[in-house]
Amino acid sequence: MRGLIKGLFVIFSLIIITAALIKYNNQPSFERPIVQKNPDTNYADEIGEKLQNTNFTQKIIVALRAAGYFPDSMIGYLIESPNNQVITIQLHNLDKFDKSTESEIQNIVNSIAENNDFQLFIVNLKLIDVH
Repeated sequence: MRGLIKGLFVIFSLIIITAALIKYNNQPSFERPIVQKNPDTNYADEIGEKLQNTNFTQKIIVALRAAGYFPDSMIGYLIESPNNQVITIQLHNLDKFDKSTESEIQNIVNSIAENNDFQLFIVNLKLIDVH
């Protein structure tokens, strides 16, 4: 009879300890949740660093000036993903703005992008009328 009581006591103790452990493990943790960045955000950050490290903007400005264009010293970038990279270039003193101008500037940007191991950019040109 004593063995039966000891056995029941051990089983009952194990059930209580197991229930306590389950309840303890299900309580909300006070640790900060791990915040995962959007992969596209990581890509944009990487490209931003690479743009600075390669002096990409300066190379674009120099190449455009050598081709006879007058870009503003500020160039804008919108980087969402490798397939959606937009570069906005503001041009001064441009009498003629047509498809051949857009094509020539797109080719200049593509060439510099490829030489610096970038994905190609969509070129957005803005004319600034300075009078």
